[in-house]
Amino acid sequence: MLSFPWANYMKASLMHRCLLPLIGAVLLIATAPSPAQDGDTDGIRLYKNAVSNAKLHVQPEKVVTQVFDEKDALKISQAAIGQQLGDYTFLNRSGHTVRLSDYRGKPLVIDMIYTHCPFVCAIKTRNLEALKLSLDALGADSFGVMTIGFDTENDTPEAMDDFGKRMDAKMPNWEFVSADADTIKKLSKDLGFVFFPSPAGGFDHITQTSFVDGQGKVYQQIYGEEFDNKTLLEPLKNMIYNIKAAEPGLAGLSNRVRLFCTVYDARTGKYNVDYSYFYGIGMGIFVSIFITWWIVVEYRRSPKRSKPNHV
Repeated sequence: MLSFPWANYMKASLMHRCLLPLIGAVLLIATAPSPAQDGDTDGIRLYKNAVSNAKLHVQPEKVVTQVFDEKDALKISQAAIGQQLGDYTFLNRSGHTVRLSDYRGKPLVIDMIYTHCPFVCAIKTRNLEALKLSLDALGADSFGVMTIGFDTENDTPEAMDDFGKRMDAKMPNWEFVSADADTIKKLSKDLGFVFFPSPAGGFDHITQTSFVDGQGKVYQQIYGEEFDNKTLLEPLKNMIYNIKAAEPGLAGLSNRVRLFCTVYDARTGKYNVDYSYFYGIGMGIFVSIFITWWIVVEYRRSPKRSKPNHV
């Protein structure tokens, strides 16, 4: 008869009873969240709730839109008359440096544009071609013209070159130039030129052409994209001859006479030098002298004067 190993059985049974609770306790500890994890979860939940509440109470940011006011722009523009321009530096369409001081001693016409302007800037610039009509009367080298692109992001020398070609600008001393944002900001302030980006795209700006005298000061402003030739040419003529008439001696006298004789012809839309007034005065003086001489001669030949007096 086989004997059953009760001692070994009892040991195995006891081991099973001890291991089962121990394994259960280990599994429970492993799956239960720690106090630190509970704290992290609560912190995340509080943070999300705070962000959500903040978003509910934050007002949407208002977008400030500038509105172009013509009256204010005109007031700023007119206040710039007499203002001294700084000596700013530009790049022309060939990439060469141009300075405002290069024009000191003669008048300068400044035309502020941006090359992506759909209509107004191009029309205004084309109207400056009228200056070409009076080069003979005013002098081809007696003034300068500068078209300046104020959209610094897009008005590069290449863009200004293309714009100049589209305008077919072939007049001597007419530059198409670009500048950096700081230069454009300072120059615009000196000129009283108001512009800012438009919500619809492009720019809102005053349509202004500025005349700068030989000392670099704003002399006059004209407004609009279309104007008659005399409106454009009159201030230029006055500036040119005010400079020339100030020369000493016969040169100054000659320039004052030329200024007087430079008249606007409405039929051709240009200035011409017309000396007919002085020709008429000269002819009148000559005729008066001739008639006086003839009277004196005839008086001396008079028979009464040649007869002797009898007592």
